[in-house]
Amino acid sequence: MKRQIERLVRLRERYLEKRSVFSLAASLGRLSARWLDKNYSFRKKAVQRLVVKSHFTEGMAHELLNALFQELTAHKLFKLLKSELKDPRVLDAFRRDPLTGHRQRARGPRVITHIFSSNVPNPAIVSFILGMLVKSVNVGKVSTADGGFLDIYLESLRCHDKKLAKTNYVLDANRVLKNLQSANAGARYAVPLRECIRYSDLVVAYGREESLEKIRRQVPISVAFVGYGPRISFSVYTKEALNKKNLKTNAEKTAYDIWMMDRRGCLSPAKIFIEAGGQVSLAEFSDALNHSMEKRFGVKTWRLPIQNGVTHVLGFGGRTLIETQLINTVEDISKALKPFQKYLQTVSLEANGKRRQRIANHLSRMGVNRICRAGQMQRPLITWHHDGKFNLASWVYWTDMVE
Repeated sequence: MKRQIERLVRLRERYLEKRSVFSLAASLGRLSARWLDKNYSFRKKAVQRLVVKSHFTEGMAHELLNALFQELTAHKLFKLLKSELKDPRVLDAFRRDPLTGHRQRARGPRVITHIFSSNVPNPAIVSFILGMLVKSVNVGKVSTADGGFLDIYLESLRCHDKKLAKTNYVLDANRVLKNLQSANAGARYAVPLRECIRYSDLVVAYGREESLEKIRRQVPISVAFVGYGPRISFSVYTKEALNKKNLKTNAEKTAYDIWMMDRRGCLSPAKIFIEAGGQVSLAEFSDALNHSMEKRFGVKTWRLPIQNGVTHVLGFGGRTLIETQLINTVEDISKALKPFQKYLQTVSLEANGKRRQRIANHLSRMGVNRICRAGQMQRPLITWHHDGKFNLASWVYWTDMVE
């Protein structure tokens, strides 16, 4: 594995270091435009994989790919670079900081090892693209349970930009360690993964808390570590934001948020809170949501009777698709969310005017790092601070030069 990484580093020096960051963003953006074409051959392969291996429906697979690559166009990648680095050209050369008057330079890690979970496939693509934007070698370890479609994306990159593709590598337990005798595919990853971590400058990992802690213990003190752990998201409707006129539309938007990732990801709503005292009762909203869920999932769903201000929509086999709870006032929501405070991620908040701002401030104090509208939960902007952190800016190393 050491030889493989050394080869990748040489390719980085040859193909990446002298290439402008705008050239990289433009090339990756053009590839994203191809992926937005439903007739693109690699997209078709990815859809088939997502349906057969990941067990998404075809509609979910297409929606997932659209949401992903619409945020990875050249224009939006440029916006991300400017948002986090102010002057993206600091990745190419020393640039004068207009505030301090001094020059500064940013460099991406020489080697990044990415370790991905199996629940949703999109983070793997985004993580590798971020690595390429900061001119790093990407080494990825996908889940043995469900590897997503990172390999298909990199295959498309080889056809689109061969030199850029050469600086990316995905560990394959069967190929890399074909001479090792082990029935456990996860164990067969262990040796090359440890070597990758040892020779990396940054390790980025996605997964459960226990998985992240296990990985962190393997990372040397001299290697940076960024972990993205389990998170939980919710939907909130205030009494003034929900009425008879917009009930159907809001139910459809919420059903979309639940349906799109089949409730597998951190951005899927775990529960919906409805504020009491408005035009729409909990029963009316739940009935409208149940109807919208049936249309989205294409199967019969059932709404259970309300008990203690809570009702559930059930799907095939009695699986709970969503829980809806009545709350007296949205300001009381902290009591409901307190048990999940350290895991809070996204809240879709339907409220009007100044009250929305006031509630948003309260949610921010609780640790929520993204607030959006209904129907947008599964479509985060590429500029979103994932888990409340910078993306690119937290990965790069800075050099300041004072005259």
